[in-house]
Amino acid sequence: MALELPKEDAGSITTLRALPNASMEKFVSALTNAPLASNPREMVAHIAKRVPSIPTDQLTSVLATIYTFYHIREIAGVEHSQFLDDLMDAIRQNPNLQLSQKGTPKLRSLLERIMSIDSLNMVAKAGRLQRDVERLYCTAKILSDIRPVFGSDPAARPVGAVLTHTLKVRYHEGEGKEHREFHVVLDSNDLDGIGDTIQRAQAKDKSLRELLKSAQLPSLDD
Repeated sequence: MALELPKEDAGSITTLRALPNASMEKFVSALTNAPLASNPREMVAHIAKRVPSIPTDQLTSVLATIYTFYHIREIAGVEHSQFLDDLMDAIRQNPNLQLSQKGTPKLRSLLERIMSIDSLNMVAKAGRLQRDVERLYCTAKILSDIRPVFGSDPAARPVGAVLTHTLKVRYHEGEGKEHREFHVVLDSNDLDGIGDTIQRAQAKDKSLRELLKSAQLPSLDD
């Protein structure tokens, strides 16, 4: 699979390469021994004190990149070795990183260790399971309009008006997760019904999270 490194991810690679060996060992050890954390912010909270030599803003950026790599690998469904090959190719082709032939084996070994952490594999798997459906919600917007009602003479003043609310939902569909959308017209009663439905779902979400907590099962959705 072809990979391209965004600017922020290339910056994280630069940060990792610049770490002294002692700091790197502490970083890998902290990641390996950290509890399950569903997102980079949680992981920063777990390991920041164990790697004081890495500023918090840099640590946050590096972890965001690592989580992204795990997510891409899991969604792509490629072998770990193949993903590492593709990642190294992307790094070598990035002009901002200027990876020398001498530094390639060391960086590859480091990334192989970072990309072999059981807890992060589990988080990536959880993310794939949560999104393993035909359609994924993207965004929603409600457009509200006043529609005039005319009598027999369209040139005369409208006799009244109705209010309409158009729900526009964007979603990803298919293997390539292409952007699609659909529109649904709502009235005031529909808005109330949707609000009640969402509140009920939020209450169930809270109840289920309490159930997970009492069962000592970490929530792995972000």
